[in-house]
Amino acid sequence: MQILEFFNVTKKEMIKKKIFLIFFCLVFTNIIYGQTNKKYIFFSKPYTDSFETTLYKYPLPIFDIEHQYQSIKTADISNDVKNAIIHKDYRIISVSGNSYLFPGIEGGYEVLKNGTKTFIPLTKKYKIFVKKYGFKVLKGTSDFINENEIPLQHVASDYAKKYNKLLIEEVDKILIK
Repeated sequence: MQILEFFNVTKKEMIKKKIFLIFFCLVFTNIIYGQTNKKYIFFSKPYTDSFETTLYKYPLPIFDIEHQYQSIKTADISNDVKNAIIHKDYRIISVSGNSYLFPGIEGGYEVLKNGTKTFIPLTKKYKIFVKKYGFKVLKGTSDFINENEIPLQHVASDYAKKYNKLLIEEVDKILIK
């Protein structure tokens, strides 16, 4: 009661202020911490066990295949390419298979008349691009098929195909300037 007298407020006014303060704290906390639950995509660094994300900062979140699948499936590819260019990351995205595949810049596999598959390699232009800027691998991709797993390979290949085409187009624009 002494506090109420000190601030010269009624009990009802004090309750209103407490409710407002609690509401403000909840909203403010949600704004601050809600921003950290971003979509991010994991990449492995080729021929290593290390990885990175599209956040371009550390510490890295823990890899989760379900999160990876949802992030790739709902990704804003245009925004991801813009973010990569801002960070001067011109690396092509690869998916892991029997070897590293580069959707969008190689033919992948072609079925021959006898029914066998043959690999269609990178053209000279794209070999030079990959050699100059490098590549990163979408984490969780593999040619191993497990019926109980999330169908990450398909969405990853689709994402990489669109990303790679747009990235090369944007990098070409930068180099022409």
